[in-house]
Order: sequence, then structure tokens, then C-alpha cells
Amino acid sequence: MVEIDGPQLLVNLLEDSRGHVAGHRDGLSTVEQPGDLVGIDAGAETIILRIMTVAFAEPREVHAGRGRSSNIPQEPLRQLRGRVVGFLAKREGRLTFSPQEWRLPVLGASVYPLSDIETVATIGANGIAAEQIRLGADSRNRAVEVCANIDQVLGRHMAILGSTGQGKTHFVAAVLQQLVRLPKSRIIVFDVNGEYTPAFAHLGQRVKVTQLGGPNGGLRIPYYALGRHGLSRLLIPSEKAQMPTLRFAIEHLRFVEADVHGAKLVGGQGNVLFDDCHTGNAAHANQAMAALRAGTAPPANVWPHMRALSCLATEWYVLKPNNQGWTRDTFQYGHIQSMINRIRGLIEDPQFTSIVEIAGGAGLANPLSMQDECAALVRDVFGPPVFGQNDWSVHVVDLSRLTQDLMPFVLGSLLEMFAAEIFKRGPGHTHPTMLALEEAHHYLRQLPGESDGGQQALAYERLAKEGRKFGLSLLISTQRPSEVSPTVLSQCGTWAVFRLNNEADQRAVASAAETAGVNVSRQLAGLGRGEAIIFGAALPVPTRLSV
Repeated sequence: MVEIDGPQLLVNLLEDSRGHVAGHRDGLSTVEQPGDLVGIDAGAETIILRIMTVAFAEPREVHAGRGRSSNIPQEPLRQLRGRVVGFLAKREGRLTFSPQEWRLPVLGASVYPLSDIETVATIGANGIAAEQIRLGADSRNRAVEVCANIDQVLGRHMAILGSTGQGKTHFVAAVLQQLVRLPKSRIIVFDVNGEYTPAFAHLGQRVKVTQLGGPNGGLRIPYYALGRHGLSRLLIPSEKAQMPTLRFAIEHLRFVEADVHGAKLVGGQGNVLFDDCHTGNAAHANQAMAALRAGTAPPANVWPHMRALSCLATEWYVLKPNNQGWTRDTFQYGHIQSMINRIRGLIEDPQFTSIVEIAGGAGLANPLSMQDECAALVRDVFGPPVFGQNDWSVHVVDLSRLTQDLMPFVLGSLLEMFAAEIFKRGPGHTHPTMLALEEAHHYLRQLPGESDGGQQALAYERLAKEGRKFGLSLLISTQRPSEVSPTVLSQCGTWAVFRLNNEADQRAVASAAETAGVNVSRQLAGLGRGEAIIFGAALPVPTRLSV
């Protein structure tokens, strides 16, 4: 040890350690590659140094004598520059690693390669083996398996990032297969590409597979079961004009009947509520709206067609009195027309109607209750609040039939609905749950729409920020972290980052992860297939693994 500059240290490499490896009683260890770990003698403790750079002390001496002289010069002194990442100490008969940078050596201290036992103690988990999961093997020494404490993994959300074909899906499946062995485990996998069902086939009755949509009896979500929060995410209304109209329509759905052409009060003779703002006398529409506002309209026994949403929203916003009675204001209609057109477009989209049931139908209770419908859908997809004896442990929701243009809206609606439900239950009233969100860049992001549509992202961001209080852990997997909400990424405590080629994605990792320094970020483009850098709460120091 020849120089100490805070946690940054400079080491001279001895003559007998010029090779790429050094021997010790447990075998060989690399000591001359950036990223290698070495130990520094500090009495009863061993300070751990991660090598950052390797250089000659006098680079010019390498070329000395290579001109006319035939003498072979002596190879100049090599130096290793690194950073302290913590120290090892023996407690209760075993080595324990503490990630503290403030413990520094003295000048002249000896530096030596780590043994396998010391390497495992530094980069692996401490504690009982039954409370650990295997993450992979150290890339430089495949004999060293790296494990993490389950509490550290589940205590904070986990992000698994990497370009396509680098091994993300294999790694996610391996982690989930270990977590499902825990008693009363509950994992919901949103399987965008239909890849995960075989990974859990061995569980038998403990796995539930749901195909979303499709002609073979897949789940079709009743539009009214999405609730106020889910429908808001689906239709992305503007806050100023469209949200109040949509809120009125949702609250009064259970008092109307509707078909593909229009809507009416329950028991009415013909449709009087429309969504096209057509001209003419609107007295009948005003009478129906007045009854809805006054609370005198009779309730329905079945949920109406989805067209009722656009009809109620339109008439609530555009009706106004004039000298002739009541009419519809076409200027006002322009403020909400984009939302109305969106409802119409979804109703007429066969891809959407194969996933979402728009025709209405019988409710779960009488009188109709949207809260009851929403709670039932949450139980079906995310499980009941209390874990039962015969409940499933893994629910694979197959989204392969859901088109990419609809995915952020439909899946985003399910997440909004789930967030609202668990927040309503309160802390301690939802069984601990992990959500595995594959291809999260499709739906954990701001959606295109009105200028203030970004406000719709707040609910799932709150799910990421506050979900742990309600027993929720997120496992977020994506190949485009730059397109995922920065708020969601910043809440992840453990990161498994495979190769990332896109500079924007590399910057997103560096900016969102507080523990990802420049030295971690610059390695991302050079990772091999099946290699990842894992850092954060699960491991004491950033570690390059083969998974």
C-alpha cells in the first residue's frame, strides 16, 4: 500500500505477482483485472479493495531500450488503483462483511488475493441457507455461488434490466421458482409473451394460468369491473374538462339502460341520451339528466352497454338552456370530444372487445355496486386478502393475445384498480404479494393523450413508493429502462442489469439507482450473454455474475 486518498488507494504490484493470477492456500485468484477484489491486512480485520484501474508507474520505461540496444529492459513497476468497499471481520466464528468505506489501512500494509471463503463472505449472503436464494455464480470464479437473503430481496422492489436475448427471462424464472417454495407464497406474473407457464408446471394445483381474452374461454374483463380508477387509466381524460364528465358517467351507470346507439333511463320508451351532440330539441335528454342529478331515477338490475359512458358524459357537459328550451352546445362538445371518440373507438375495436366485455350484463349483487365488481376482479386476478388453504401460489396472467397498442391501457387499468383496492384495505389487510411485471416499459410509463394525461401515472407510482407498507413487492423486468417511469425505477432496491447497448437506457440506470456509479454503468455494454451486474440491497457490493 503506497498511497491513501480517502477510500481510493494505490497499490504496488510485487515482482512475483505480475501475472494475471496469484496463488494462495485455496487455489488461484485473479488480481490484475478491473473489478477484482483483493484484501488488505489490517490486523484482526481485512479491508476489501475493488480494483478500478491497472497501469505502469512509468509507462515510458516500457519502450526504453527497444531502439538500437539489444538489451531487454526490466519490466517497470505495475500499480493497481482501487476503492475500499468494506471490511471483513470474524464474528461468532464466521467471517462477516461490513460495507463501510471509512475503515482504511496504513501505508505499507500488505495486499493479497482473496480466498474462496473470503470471496463468498464478501459478495454473498449471511445467515441461514434456507432463507436465501441463489442469484448466480461469480463471473471470475464459477465455483463461488452468490446468494441473497430473501428478506433483502423482498424488502425493496427489484429491477431486472437488459437488452433482448441476454437472459432476463431465464433469470426472472429462476428467482421466482425459488421464491415460490416459501410457505404461503403469492406471486402474480404478467406474462407479456406467454413464456412463463412451463416454468411452473411442476407446481400442479398451486399454479393458476389465465389467458386474457381469446376465443378459447379466456378471461374477458367486464368494463364496469375496472372501477373508477381503472376506467380513468383506460380513457386518460384531461383533469379540467373530461375527468368531471367521466366521473359523473361512472357514478350514474347503474341508473340507465344502453345499446350501441344511445342510452335511456331504466324503463324508458326509447333512447334519449346520445354522444354525438346532434342538433334539435334536447328536452327529453334534460329531463333524464335532471332525474339523475336529483336521485329520482330508478336503479337498473343489469349493467348497461359501455356506450352509456359516452352518452352520459356528453349530455352532462353539453346540455344548456336557450329560448327554445334545451339544446346541445357544439362548442362545449369540442372540449370532451377526444375522450368520446376514444370510447367509441374502443367499442368498435375487435381486439379490445376480445379482452374487455363491453355489452354489460348481470351484476354480482343487487343493487349494482361497482366497488363490489372491482373487488371481485381484484380477488380473481391478485388473490383474496387472506391466504386460504387451497389457494394458488403463482398466477400466470398470459397477455400474449393483448396487442401492444392496448397493453398500456388494459394492464395499466388493472394495476390502477389493484392499487386503489389495497390502499382502501389499509396496511396489514392484504396477504404479502409479489407482482412480476414483464416488459414493464409498455405500461409503467406516461401514456399518450391529453397534455395533463401524465397525472394518470401517479397511482402506479404510488404503488411503487408505498406498496411495501401494504405487503407488496415488485419485480420489474424491461429491456428499455429509459421508457419506464423514473419514479418507479428509483424505488427499486436491488438491480440485476444485463447488457444494455442503448446509451439512454444506460443513463436511466445510472440516474435512477443511487448505488450505481460510473464504474458500474460503464461495464453494461461489455457484459456477455447470461452475465449481469447485481447491486443494491440484496448484495453488499456490486457483483458481476453468470446466471
